[in-house]
Amino acid sequence: MKVEIRNISLKSLVFSAYPLAVFSLSLLSVLLALPEFSADNTLFKSILEFLMNVISLTAAMLVLSLLTVFIYNLFCSFGIKGIKFEIEEVEESSKQDEEQN
Repeated sequence: MKVEIRNISLKSLVFSAYPLAVFSLSLLSVLLALPEFSADNTLFKSILEFLMNVISLTAAMLVLSLLTVFIYNLFCSFGIKGIKFEIEEVEESSKQDEEQN
């Protein structure tokens, strides 16, 4: 079965698990790129700087994602073909046979 994505809802992108996934990747990215702790920074200032970096990276990635989806939807509305997937359906009997083996 062939499936073509012609329209991605911006609302579903914002109100889904996607922002949490982006936040976790931003958190991991900032953790891996931690600067050295300098003597003039207090612990509070370092934590605040860390949180601001995570939040700003998350916001930037979400805005870029929304802009990309908006442009994709715009191109699809002009008649350009969308992304196509080919999906194979698996029969239940063969799936159960594989689980038994």
